[in-house]
Amino acid sequence: MVPLPSTIMLPDQKTKALAALKKLDGLSRKVHQLLEEDAYCPEILRNVLAMKGHLDHVQARILESHMKTCAPKKLSSESEKDEFVQELLKVFGLSTR
Repeated sequence: MVPLPSTIMLPDQKTKALAALKKLDGLSRKVHQLLEEDAYCPEILRNVLAMKGHLDHVQARILESHMKTCAPKKLSSESEKDEFVQELLKVFGLSTR
């Protein structure tokens, strides 16, 4: 197996992330329509929660690919290890706001 460059997502993870984003597009249009039509709030919330689930899926696919492609190289380098860890901590700090 030929190693992939560290800047390319794993193909299977990319495919899954893109599929989830396509579903998000449809859900976003649906939520917009439901809001415009003053739909029943639980129906709107159900769709918003589905969007959140798909976003979580995309995040997990990107992280998994990153940890399998970029992380091994960065963590094995003394000069890049701390920067790599700080970068991930900063990114995940954003997700807790």
